[in-house]
Parts: sequence; structure tokens; C-alpha cells
Amino acid sequence: MGVDVVLMSVHQRGTSPKGRRLLPVDVVGDPVERFARLCTSSRRPMLSRVDPYKSLILTRADMPQFISELEAEFAASDDRELRELLGRVLGLARECEARDARELHLEGD
Repeated sequence: MGVDVVLMSVHQRGTSPKGRRLLPVDVVGDPVERFARLCTSSRRPMLSRVDPYKSLILTRADMPQFISELEAEFAASDDRELRELLGRVLGLARECEARDARELHLEGD
């Protein structure tokens, strides 16, 4: 029931959704459900939208808020393993923010 974070490269030909292709660039797995537990217990608006049973797609426009909430959780945590996980998710979020044609997919089980 973890939430894997997948950075996707979006290739779009024309305006039809049929021309849309997604290619995974990088993944941060959540095998012991740390990120899922953080999100389900979070009072932060964007993190609380993450559902361990569904997928949530975030775009470049969502990244400033998402990064801000991740940074706040990172600063508040004294759990070394959670901070390491959040640091890796932050890296993907920053890459998504820095480039056009990127999406962050939060994939529940």
C-alpha cells in the first residue's frame, strides 16, 4: 500500500490524447509505506490529497506548493530514513519543476 513517486517525461504529438506518450525517467519507491503514511496523516493540503490506493498526477504548475510542503515535512522530521526518502522525492519534484514536459506521478497500490 505504498506510494511510489515516478518522474515521467511527457511526449505529446498534436493535441489529441492519443498522441500522448509517457516515459519513466526516475522512481522513488515506497516499499515500507513511509511516504504513504506521511501523506495520509498530513494536514498539508497537497500531501493530504495523496491516496495510497489511487494515482495522483502533478504537473510543473503544482511543484511550488508540493516542494514547499515536502520541505516543511523534511524540516519537521527527526527520522533519518524518512528524511532520506523525502530528500529523494524532493529531487524528483525539483527536476519536474525545472523542465517542461515532466509530470510527477504518485502511484498508490
